[in-house]
Amino acid sequence: MQVKFCMMETKVNYIKTEIVNRVISNNDCFRDVEVVSCELSTPKHLDGFMSAIHELSLVLRNKSDGQQTKIPLLVKVMKGDALFRKQNLGHVLFPNEINIYANVLPYYDRFLAGEGSPLRATQWCPRAYLSSTGIFPGYSEIFETFLVMENVAPRGFRTGPRLDLDEAHLTLMAEVVAQYHACSYALRIRNPAALDQLVENIIPLNFLQNGKIFFESYDIVFRLAAERLFAYVDAFPHELDSEQFKQHVNILRTKYGPNQSQLMQKFLERDPLYSVILHGDYNRNNVLFRYENDVPVEILMIDFQENRYGSPALDLSFFMYMNMTPELREEFWDELLRRYHKKLMHTLCEILQCSEDDPRLESYREPNFRQHFARFALYGAMVALNFIPTMMCSEEECKEISTYFEQDIHCEGFRRCSLSIGGNAVNRRITAVMRHASKMGYMDMM
Repeated sequence: MQVKFCMMETKVNYIKTEIVNRVISNNDCFRDVEVVSCELSTPKHLDGFMSAIHELSLVLRNKSDGQQTKIPLLVKVMKGDALFRKQNLGHVLFPNEINIYANVLPYYDRFLAGEGSPLRATQWCPRAYLSSTGIFPGYSEIFETFLVMENVAPRGFRTGPRLDLDEAHLTLMAEVVAQYHACSYALRIRNPAALDQLVENIIPLNFLQNGKIFFESYDIVFRLAAERLFAYVDAFPHELDSEQFKQHVNILRTKYGPNQSQLMQKFLERDPLYSVILHGDYNRNNVLFRYENDVPVEILMIDFQENRYGSPALDLSFFMYMNMTPELREEFWDELLRRYHKKLMHTLCEILQCSEDDPRLESYREPNFRQHFARFALYGAMVALNFIPTMMCSEEECKEISTYFEQDIHCEGFRRCSLSIGGNAVNRRITAVMRHASKMGYMDMM
């Protein structure tokens, strides 16, 4: 216990000295200032499966006039030992997130400015002051990443509802990610070599590689999520309320069974026209909302750890299946897709300074977009099967399954929790997700 405490104290001191010095020296906005005070804390509500986020509060003094300014920051670092990080692909996830802040967003900004667009990609995320990877001997002896960004809570940004979003929240999410995706399309039209270079810097995050399991943790959770679905519809066969849905579930069971990663890998197929640099984990808990009179008016994207290069449907279908009630999904699904596409085209026209009739945009018109979306939309439903249980279960259940995940994902406790947390309310919700995917024809691709 004493050794662990000393290690934590060493890391805290490193952040408060070396990391703070890097932040000050690497940002022109902090030129000619000195650090008056530095406080670091680690709120429990910011603790994640694989990362720890510290609140860092700096008080800086301007050397010329003595004026003091308080700067609220967040410091994101990897959790766990080398084995834990290897099992959960921390060496892929965290460098890829650093790459977004260090390379992709700044390049998009330069590109947008060069095109004469007032848009700035960095404005869709909290400001990043430091994004760095490597070995930091004063911190640890293994590979680390440091992401230091603005703490936007003082500006009124906060998390939204825990699970179900209304039309206003969903529309904001759809429109911001549409703008983000539009940068990839505009760059493909203007400078495809530059887009290729950005893509080359993304470490592939596959479910299978060379025919073998690449992402072991996800392979386990996908298998257990499918097992839970099959067990529920076996116990309540009336849930298979159409012949088409019954056939689709049967194909999912017989063709993929315990090998759901084979299906998930299919969704990572690259498309020469439609692939974009994705957020990768675009969900309610990875955006922050700012409200006016309890109405959401602005959002910022965070947590790019699972970014990939692939279909925009991967971002879209996941947040739509995760964050819409079955009732709202029936009423609003098509309209939300329309709003996403409208913002996408508007942004493309704004960047390229053209009209929607421009022949370069032919491939991205709505009928073509919807056809492409249908090929990949099952991805979001499958990922939602994994995450809906932890979003709907009790706080105690969530804590229990998180502990098993961190300690031993192969253990019986993790399996038991995966198959039971949230009870039949969860079972009905995930079945409704798959029923909708079946009805829309998204499961036909199997």
